[in-house]
Amino acid sequence: MANILHQTLQKLERRLQALIEGNTARLFPSYSFRDDLGQRLVEAMQVEIHPDSEGTLTAPNLFTIFLPEEQAQMFLNEQELLDELADCLCRACQDTQVHFVSDPVVKVIPISEPSTTEIQIIAQFSMPPEESTSVLEPLPVVNPAEQALRAFLIVDGTQVFPLSGKLVCIGQSEENELIVDHPQVSPVHAQLRLVNGQYTIFDLNSASGTFVNGVKVSQYPLLPGDVISLGGLPLVFGMDQSSTQDRTQEMSLV
Repeated sequence: MANILHQTLQKLERRLQALIEGNTARLFPSYSFRDDLGQRLVEAMQVEIHPDSEGTLTAPNLFTIFLPEEQAQMFLNEQELLDELADCLCRACQDTQVHFVSDPVVKVIPISEPSTTEIQIIAQFSMPPEESTSVLEPLPVVNPAEQALRAFLIVDGTQVFPLSGKLVCIGQSEENELIVDHPQVSPVHAQLRLVNGQYTIFDLNSASGTFVNGVKVSQYPLLPGDVISLGGLPLVFGMDQSSTQDRTQEMSLV
């Protein structure tokens, strides 16, 4: 199976790169960026991809790309650019063993100071809400009791901060569990609390406010894929999907 997966992903990467070069090259003025994008998308997919009982490879369908602010703004102003990239992903997987749980969606998150020149991408499983297919909602947590063991934040697209414990304070002060050096973040800006097995973010009367998916909140229960903004600093909430799959397989063998 590992060899089949490797060959399939190699084929998928070649197809995706050809589509990006042929159909969407106008979106990416830098050749090095175009050359790297297909590889990074497939690498992000590989982290979460898994085979079902019939050997079909089920792929994550929500891709979040972290880009410098100026480059990200081009995509944020023209949603059709991201739609074209999502279409390239869908077409690249045609006639392969890779299938998405629903049509892929690509999001872009701006980061203020990239720590690397490499494209940073995360891939997650999500599902469309019944009333709309244009927006993806993260899949519900399979086992909320284990969330504290598997949850993490991606800070500004460059740092992965594992979450542990029932309470995590975020801010510039050194007293916080998650210390962030950002001019618009308050000394003690927000707090994550584990409530009934699910992390909820609380704004702590911060100066610039706490936003989740672009909406200002005082408190908000988080699901994988939610984008938190503290004074313009993006934090993506995620969970280790593989541990959920492992537990499900273990239970099926009992």
